[in-house]
Amino acid sequence: MSFQEFPSDESGYEAWLRYPLVEDAGRRAAMASLRCVSCRVDGPCVASALSEWARAMDGFLGETAALLPGGEDEAGVRFAVDTVLQEEGYRLFHDGSLNIVGGSGRGLLYGTCAALRALSLGTDPASLEEESSPAIPLRMLNHWDNPVEDPVMGSIERVWGGKTIFDWTDLSRPNPRYRDYARMLASLGLNGLCINNVNATPEILSPSMLPGLQALAGIFRAWGVRFYLSVDFASPVDLGGLPTADPLDDRVLQWWRDKVAEIYAAIPDFGGFVVKADSEGRPGPGDYGRSHIEGSRCIARALAPFGGTLFWRAFVYGRDISKRTPHERAAQDRANHASYEFMQLDGQFDDNVILQIKRSATDFQIWEPPHALFGKMPRTRLCLEFDLAHEYTGYDVHLAWEGPYLAHVLNFDMAPESGGGRIADIVAGRTGRGLPGAVTAVANTNSARNWFGHLLSGAGLYAHGRLAWDSALTPETISREYAHLLFRKKAAETVASLLDRSYDTCARYMSPYGLGFLYENVHHFDPDPWSNRATAGITEDGLGRDRTQKTGSGYTALFPRGHADIFADPARCPARHLLYFHHLPWHHSMPDERTLIQSIYDGCYAGVEEVRAFRETWRGLHGLIDLERWAHVYEKLALQADHAERWRDLLCRFFLEVSGVPDEHGRFDHSSPSPHARVRSGFGQAVEDYRARVQRMRARIGARRDDGAAYL
Repeated sequence: MSFQEFPSDESGYEAWLRYPLVEDAGRRAAMASLRCVSCRVDGPCVASALSEWARAMDGFLGETAALLPGGEDEAGVRFAVDTVLQEEGYRLFHDGSLNIVGGSGRGLLYGTCAALRALSLGTDPASLEEESSPAIPLRMLNHWDNPVEDPVMGSIERVWGGKTIFDWTDLSRPNPRYRDYARMLASLGLNGLCINNVNATPEILSPSMLPGLQALAGIFRAWGVRFYLSVDFASPVDLGGLPTADPLDDRVLQWWRDKVAEIYAAIPDFGGFVVKADSEGRPGPGDYGRSHIEGSRCIARALAPFGGTLFWRAFVYGRDISKRTPHERAAQDRANHASYEFMQLDGQFDDNVILQIKRSATDFQIWEPPHALFGKMPRTRLCLEFDLAHEYTGYDVHLAWEGPYLAHVLNFDMAPESGGGRIADIVAGRTGRGLPGAVTAVANTNSARNWFGHLLSGAGLYAHGRLAWDSALTPETISREYAHLLFRKKAAETVASLLDRSYDTCARYMSPYGLGFLYENVHHFDPDPWSNRATAGITEDGLGRDRTQKTGSGYTALFPRGHADIFADPARCPARHLLYFHHLPWHHSMPDERTLIQSIYDGCYAGVEEVRAFRETWRGLHGLIDLERWAHVYEKLALQADHAERWRDLLCRFFLEVSGVPDEHGRFDHSSPSPHARVRSGFGQAVEDYRARVQRMRARIGARRDDGAAYL
């Protein structure tokens, strides 16, 4: 195939909202009537639905959609609202015309997006028949963007996602990307957006920020997305000039009431606040001898008269919990901290407080088991927090699609004996007292033209939205939808198969058997097991953390008995969690009779070979995908192969140094020089190493872009 015969180049900007021209004559004929539209309702979300339909018809048919002033009988598509449906629900049916009915303007928008997704996947309009409503009431994204760029962490936390999408110097400055981003979120049914870092600066609440926030909220409102802000607990001191942020001080209470009223005067549908308090050095009620209940109540009660919600993050560790734990070992394990910090407070939070819990207890480690706290607070509204930002899976360099993991957590049953406690049901409010909660994720969108840096990283956001709406969807269904929407049908199955395998592949060389924290400490990108040896539980006699009740920290005992018994038994513990729950000797015998250390060596090498195979598989898509996007992903896979080799070589070198056990296959030994320099300890050196790495990668990524021939 000559380059002239390639599909037209695309930048990836349209993501999954591409609406390519329908070339098949039969399909065009079946869709021809869809350009004639009738609509007897109005509102901002309805206008957005109509504009999206018009955009799609222009793409599919190359024709402008016509809104008929009357005569519904002549319309090929009828838009309507029926309040019998749930507010955000929709119904699609065909009775000679395609009917898109929503429970409200927002439901109509979601129904429109669902219909367009089905049409993009090749569904015949006459066969569209669906009724759907979201399982979880609040479906959000949390940006960890810094309004003031940090010299080390960048404009997005730990620089994992490039530059922030938001122009923080003037948020009211027109930018078409804001509208297109809102379109993307609406297409997935997401209805909430927190736009700044949980490590918030008080300036986010300054009066000078409000006009920009107001303008931005108006853009997203038209697409059904409410705005939230992360706020600093100490804002009354740092911004308000008060001598204290004590949540029981009347001056502090009044300051929050005044600030909230100021925001709602400008943004009447403002969603509320996210607060990270008493965590990783952040100020909180503990600084004043107050509890999380008292701290959250101070802010929640300022929000309550306006219908606002307070998300209180539960990622708290490092405080003294020794008096609340069964033994000293429990207090020494971060995995236990949030549970012992919060489960005693169940049922005490105000009704408009949602406790936001990370999907796992120690951090966003690869295949870390779901957080036990989800089974400990039946009388509290809960939010499940995912990570799409690839903080621990190679940033925008590595392909590591988290879809299988998201589905695993959502469908993890916290009541296995009765089968009635899936985490998805808990946060949806379908268990216990029926308290509706939320699901959110740390966003990976950024200023890159394709939104994500790595084109295929968009699959994470796509999976989050689809599963937040319907947790019963399988990862395989989602990956095939996504691949089909992004690429030609001929390429979809191959792309989906790469996505399906990529997370486990990444785990093999970054987190073997659930062993976590093998990264350098500043940006969590390069391997540095030497610095985190104790955290990972690596000693001369073995590796892994003993979290069993009998001999370890007891974290297994916080799970329901059905899970606790399995996790506590090395013979039954899932392999992906083995070293998360157990400290095992280097020569521990695995089910296939290899030793543990040899299995790790082999897994690291196998992971690298799988990445190389990904690259070769992608090479085979040459000609089926436009050259620009094909070359972009091929380049990313080449970078991933290089970095995976670094991970393999440094981890294997480290394990050899500590264990003294050589590789049975002689792939490396004590005498062979390391092909990579070790990451040097220290904050300043980590920053220097990171900046040098970025410069090298930028130089590589900018090369060989002229004709694509160099990739073949």
